[in-house]
Amino acid sequence: MIGKKISHYKILEKLGGGGMGVVYKAEDTKLDRTVALKFLPRHIAGNSEERERFKIEAKAAAALNHPNIATIHAIEETDDEMFIVMEYIDGKELKDKINPPVSPLGKEGIKGGLPTDEVISIATQIAEGLDSAHKKGIVHRDIKSSNVMITKDGKVKIMDFGLAKIGQGAQVTKIGSTIGTAAYMSPEQAKGEELDNRTDIWSFGVVLYEMITGKQPFEGDYEQAIIYSIINDEITPLSKLNPEIPERLDEIILKSLTKNPVNRYQNVNKLLADLKKVLSSSSPGTKSEQPKRIAILPFGNISGDQQSDYLGFALADQVIGAISYSKNILVRPSASIRKFINSVVNLKNIGSELNVDFILTGNYLKLDDLIRLNIELVELNTENLIWSESIKVKFKDAFELQDIVSEKVIYGLRVQFSQDERNRMQADIPKDPLAYEYYLRAISYPVSIEGDELAIEMLKKSVSLDVTYAPAFSELGFRLYQLTASAMLGRKKSIEAEQAFRKALSLNENLLTALWNLSLHYVEIGNSEEAFKLIKHMFRIAPNNAHAHYALGYLYRYAGMLEESVMEVEHALALDAKNPRFRSAGFTFIYLGDYKKAYEVFDLDRESTLSYAWKGMALFLQGQGERAIEYFDQAVLMEPKGYIGMRAAGIRSFIKGENNKGLIAIRQLEDANPSDSDSEHWYLIGNVYALLGDKVGCFRGLQKAIEGGFF
Repeated sequence: MIGKKISHYKILEKLGGGGMGVVYKAEDTKLDRTVALKFLPRHIAGNSEERERFKIEAKAAAALNHPNIATIHAIEETDDEMFIVMEYIDGKELKDKINPPVSPLGKEGIKGGLPTDEVISIATQIAEGLDSAHKKGIVHRDIKSSNVMITKDGKVKIMDFGLAKIGQGAQVTKIGSTIGTAAYMSPEQAKGEELDNRTDIWSFGVVLYEMITGKQPFEGDYEQAIIYSIINDEITPLSKLNPEIPERLDEIILKSLTKNPVNRYQNVNKLLADLKKVLSSSSPGTKSEQPKRIAILPFGNISGDQQSDYLGFALADQVIGAISYSKNILVRPSASIRKFINSVVNLKNIGSELNVDFILTGNYLKLDDLIRLNIELVELNTENLIWSESIKVKFKDAFELQDIVSEKVIYGLRVQFSQDERNRMQADIPKDPLAYEYYLRAISYPVSIEGDELAIEMLKKSVSLDVTYAPAFSELGFRLYQLTASAMLGRKKSIEAEQAFRKALSLNENLLTALWNLSLHYVEIGNSEEAFKLIKHMFRIAPNNAHAHYALGYLYRYAGMLEESVMEVEHALALDAKNPRFRSAGFTFIYLGDYKKAYEVFDLDRESTLSYAWKGMALFLQGQGERAIEYFDQAVLMEPKGYIGMRAAGIRSFIKGENNKGLIAIRQLEDANPSDSDSEHWYLIGNVYALLGDKVGCFRGLQKAIEGGFF
């Protein structure tokens, strides 16, 4: 059919098919628009009853005019073909949004679920579409996640009223047949009984449950087992699976999935009203509030003793880590404030740069076995001092400052926080003061090859003295992870990093730093299912966490789902626009050809080797080879024996016409076995081989990338 012209429609590609029709994307050559054509299968087209049913479907759907229902343009017959001309929806099925595939190469999907606010938005639009149809006497009878499309701008479209029952009109489908997808059938539909609008309400409840949990409420190995479960089994309330699900949303699902239709919602309008009530509250009994944005700057050392300088950044980092668990506070990460160490700062300028409303600043004095921290919280718009305080603790109890300061910040900002948040914010308690000091010294070291090596030395001392302190294992994993990539240390260090992260999570399953970094590592080695589990857990305990959105965008990038990746990284950047660790999001924009946006993202870490190399790449791809060389020169100068520098040298040689020299550089890079845990690295090496004309090397790099999980 592809390329064939039927009437004035040119068939472009097959979009999908089911028992009652095959759908193609087509060009309407008369009106110069893209449409979708749904054809009646030929083995059914010859049956007059089925042709009649098909016409009724078209007339029913064409009578509907609602923004959340796919538009029917016409019904056409030509020769032995009969088809409906429908609106073409450029988007994805809700089913794939809930459980996105790991890759476009056919690997098994990973179980997902969506954030609550997104669930409510999608559910509301589905309900509004159904309400419009029901008011016209039309029942869909096949509502399921694969019959709902989500456009790129988030608009919902209900597809395929192919099983519609039209008021008092012809009852084409025989009584007793169970047309519909088994997992979404209402009990009365499964029994073959007479149906009305309440069967759609049941199916809607199944979709709502699926959006939240990533699975259907009634499952089985075969159709009859599913039907038995639908008729006989009760679902587990979502509040028992996840206590953070809004109680009202749980009630909506339970009422929608009541087996007796008499006790179910009687119309979608009432269900819709209840959904909108969920929007008015962020959780049971609380009003939604905009998160307050704050930066916690490194504290100044007023003692003059350089031996205790490390405490300035380290103590700020600890408070940042605690406040990260608050849903109603967006705190800028340690990576964003590190550059202000030992700096004379203008609070207004920093507030503007970091896009925050509040700043916590202060200084400290360490004398013998005591430490005194003097802090103040300032509101930038009014320049009001909200509070200031001096806190003194014994140095061996310095970890208590994290709890004391974070609670004072929360109370000072007057935000609501749950007991669960309070519990997560409480500091892990180190058992050995010297181990804790080693840990604090380690996190103060810069993120660089030299800094990482020094930090690792300190952290190994720390964990040897205290095997129960989760943050030390998490930081050890992070430093090993960083060093693996930048210094090309290979698989051994990568495994050590993973082991450290896993140890940290075994001690504290909610430690955000370990969850984030381990999820990125899992993405890079192709373990997308485990990565997704960690990311979901991050969203569950910290819904406003920018790192969670970045990690999901990272996962999508490796899976080849670039548009989805853009959505998530843009969400991350909206929450935390200056985070230098989000710099590699620029790769996604490079792959999509959005070089201007890529430039902006690489500027998050402007003076890094990565930024210079990839800005050079963007210029090269735009045909500005001479300017690109300047950036590649800087990358090679900064990291002559590192992965980024050696790859930059290969591309630079191609621009200069020195292919043999470039091949030497890229082969040395490959022979060095660069971070063979990161599959994207191999894809990028393959690209350079392709530029230099080495087809075998290109294939080798791409093959390793695919084997490692980069698509």
